[in-house]
Amino acid sequence: MKKSSPAIPVIGCLVIQICVGILYLWSVFKTPIVNSFAWSPEAARMVSSYMLFAFVAGNLIGGFINDKKGPKLTAVLGVVMFSLGIALTGLLTKETIGWMNFTYCVLGGLGSGFAYGACISCVQKWLPHRRGLASGLAVSAFAFSTVIFAPVSRWLMGIFTDASTGLVDFKPVFLILGGVFFVFGIIGCLLVRLPDSEYLSRLPAVKSGKVHTGKDYTLPQAIKTLPFWCIFFSILFINGTWTLTVPLIKDLGMERGLSEASAIFAVSFTGVANALGRLVMAALSDRIGRTTTIIVLSLITLVGAVLMIFVGGWPYIAVVAIIAFGYGGPASVNAAITTDFFGPKNSGTNYGVVMLALGFSSVIFNAISSSFLKGNVTATYVMAALTAVVPIFMMLIINRLLKTKKA
Repeated sequence: MKKSSPAIPVIGCLVIQICVGILYLWSVFKTPIVNSFAWSPEAARMVSSYMLFAFVAGNLIGGFINDKKGPKLTAVLGVVMFSLGIALTGLLTKETIGWMNFTYCVLGGLGSGFAYGACISCVQKWLPHRRGLASGLAVSAFAFSTVIFAPVSRWLMGIFTDASTGLVDFKPVFLILGGVFFVFGIIGCLLVRLPDSEYLSRLPAVKSGKVHTGKDYTLPQAIKTLPFWCIFFSILFINGTWTLTVPLIKDLGMERGLSEASAIFAVSFTGVANALGRLVMAALSDRIGRTTTIIVLSLITLVGAVLMIFVGGWPYIAVVAIIAFGYGGPASVNAAITTDFFGPKNSGTNYGVVMLALGFSSVIFNAISSSFLKGNVTATYVMAALTAVVPIFMMLIINRLLKTKKA
């Protein structure tokens, strides 16, 4: 007889999320890789954007597989691709460093997206009565990966640094990381499964009728609705500030007066703030509503973008943490609000398509900053502040639609 407790499969999903969550760790690797491989700083700057776009594509493709074949297979495929991409990156040389856009960005990003979407969907289905909390748990574990692996990666790079040249030998660094992610990721996958009908029928919230999913929309049905596009454009714009900040955290921190160690700490600390935003705001959204939560997070992001124009020293770390918190919250709330509107049955596919906005955001705003604003920090964060205003209007539109529907 199958176990009916959510503890084991939820733990399995959280382990996977921690393994595939180094999506935001690029600022730790960027400068050493530029130095060791004599790579173009401009090319290195775009790595996090390309990987994020592949991650979003992985959410979309993995969402289709997840809805058809379930989270276990999807997560296994994700872990294998992700680990392979990280390991293959370790085999690159100065002559082949351009292939990082395939190994680290495409393979790693796709694999991360496969596993991420499968785990969110799985945890939501185990905790349908606390959908916001469920999403928060899954995505906060993903963000917490940075807290663990930023210092681990820094330690590995220290071990394999040539004392005479100061250059890092990245082959053992990425091979070790790829192996660790594979072993622990597969262990997590073995624990993943969906709840049975007996378990769901015993939930008090289900018995009392408090869990209401409404109509289960297919993707063609969902994209014909206004809320779908409000959520889409909210994701596109609310993430602008964070995607602009990710490649800058360490280097800009040092320009603003931080030591290298303090700048590295700033990268790690964003993982804590990101995870807190995902967990706290997702749980809060179960109480105050999803749209209100997104509006609050947009205001937090707006404040962070404005402060990034001029803040330096130790307060810089706090401002980056504010931006990370403002980014983390929507990452979990968006998964819940998408399921709220369009139902859990096709949540993998619907959320995967909505998440395309995150990929567009990662490329569009960094490209504007690099090509048109020439990397000017002040102009970049003025643009970031403006992007944080748009989601507020998107949520107000949804609120008006909900009020009209109730009336």
